[in-house]
Amino acid sequence: MDVKRYINNLDSLIAALVGFYIIYLFTAYSGVGISPDSIMYASTATNIQAHGSLLTFNKHPLTFFPVFYPFILGIVQFISGTDPIRAGAMIDAFLFGGVIFTAGWIMSRFINESKIWTWESIKRLKWWIVAAAAIILAADFVLATQLKRNTAIPDNLQWLGSSFFTGTVPASTYTWFLVFFRIEVILVAASSSYKRLILVAIILSPALLEIYTYLWSETLFILEILFFIVAYWRYLQSHTLKSLLWVGIITAIACITRYVGITIIGAGGLMLLLDDQLPWKKKIGHILFYGTLSISLLVANLYLNSRATGLSTGTREPSITPLGDNLYYVGTVISDWGALGNGAHPYAAIIASIVLLALIGTLLWKAFKRNINSYENIVIAFAIVYGLFIVIWASIQRFERINSRLLAPMFIPLLIACTSWVPDVLKLIRSNPKYVLAGVAIVLMLAFECATYQIDWQRYDDENDYGVPGYSDDDWNKSEFVVYLKQHKKVFTPTVPIYTDADEAVYLFTGLSSTLIPHKFFQKDVQKFYAAKHFYLVWFDNLSNSELLSLQDIMKHKKLVKIASVKQGEIYYCDER
Repeated sequence: MDVKRYINNLDSLIAALVGFYIIYLFTAYSGVGISPDSIMYASTATNIQAHGSLLTFNKHPLTFFPVFYPFILGIVQFISGTDPIRAGAMIDAFLFGGVIFTAGWIMSRFINESKIWTWESIKRLKWWIVAAAAIILAADFVLATQLKRNTAIPDNLQWLGSSFFTGTVPASTYTWFLVFFRIEVILVAASSSYKRLILVAIILSPALLEIYTYLWSETLFILEILFFIVAYWRYLQSHTLKSLLWVGIITAIACITRYVGITIIGAGGLMLLLDDQLPWKKKIGHILFYGTLSISLLVANLYLNSRATGLSTGTREPSITPLGDNLYYVGTVISDWGALGNGAHPYAAIIASIVLLALIGTLLWKAFKRNINSYENIVIAFAIVYGLFIVIWASIQRFERINSRLLAPMFIPLLIACTSWVPDVLKLIRSNPKYVLAGVAIVLMLAFECATYQIDWQRYDDENDYGVPGYSDDDWNKSEFVVYLKQHKKVFTPTVPIYTDADEAVYLFTGLSSTLIPHKFFQKDVQKFYAAKHFYLVWFDNLSNSELLSLQDIMKHKKLVKIASVKQGEIYYCDER
């Protein structure tokens, strides 16, 4: 047994457990966050588990999203007997823990010696550095013994303490926390600092914490990306078809988890093209084998969609945002991830361009130097392909504006790609300035993590009062209109169709199927709706979607009779027969 391998990943396991607990904290008040996508996934999972069908809550085949994530939710529901929405928080917590552990495993493989300061180097430190650290810890100890129970505690430490303890916590407890935090900083500096600092950055990432507090397919997709990186590295060790088979299987599954999984195919293909250990004849054969296998499940999924609805990926609209704007949006997300603040937003397009060009340049340089086969390069290849794909595809096809959620799958690859060179550079420096530079790097990383901690604390403070934003927060759960709908489901005649501006909400709170009123862009759907003679219209006032027909537009064409009016919503009836 290779005991050292398990010891090297003990910190990854601890970090995974911490990540699991943090997701529990963020979802403890209202459960997992629910968005329209979440309801689509959960309803399909229920139908898979109960009927073996791919129908969503509105009784239409699932086409806008691929099938694998609802399939996994259906398996969880079958095994546990628990609805995916109720089980969502635990599902996310396990997946986030898996992501953290796998990321740590990856770093332990390519950071062979990440110790910036060894015991021998610590013994050579100047006496005054050791004395300064001892004085700081001693001062903390004295302060911890002198504080009284009624001493005021900063808000950003209050939430941390209340999450671990019940009742009033004495101020000294928080000071002890600070003592142990400083000890941990010293331990990090003296051991595998790079890996541990990156693990902390992943745990505290606002982008990932947002993803893993919602019932979204990105939670599974991000883990699949890391599995792909591990599998591809194993392929690089042997270049056999057997090892490439596993890469293809993981990629194929990722492609039916999210359609954007084709970026993994692109990253794998790019690495195969740049591989300097494969002769061209073998390289072409491996590319064809990998490409065919990787796309197989996606082709099958699209074929089923086309047979069921005539549309392979659902109804899509052309983009309304040009390439330059999308590059700007990518830059704003990257600057927010880097805790640069709104002040960096005016330079967002430049930031995005520099990051992408730097990654491309790095990968090409390593290919030129015949040093392409490594974990870092797999990570860089994926970050490049994913980033470019999102920018270009958002300029062709219309979907939500580029935001942190859309780019979240490249957060860990981008984080590793932008920092993995630091330990290598420090190892090249043999003189004492090495330790000064290492100290600067650690301070910068800790400052970054402190900034992200403040963001997390503010979000936790809000969500502990109102819930995770979406259909599970108090704005919806305590809405008078939602309460009315739950209590008056019998107001709807089963044979009369229901139209609404939020079909997911109608299903979530009543269990009834309804039809979303059409988008203005699709005129055929608009005319079909106006041709309807007999229906109910459930209207939620707290929603605002300018792409859908407005209530005023509908009233100009249809004679509606209001049969219920409650704060935040109304129910109308139309009978023109």
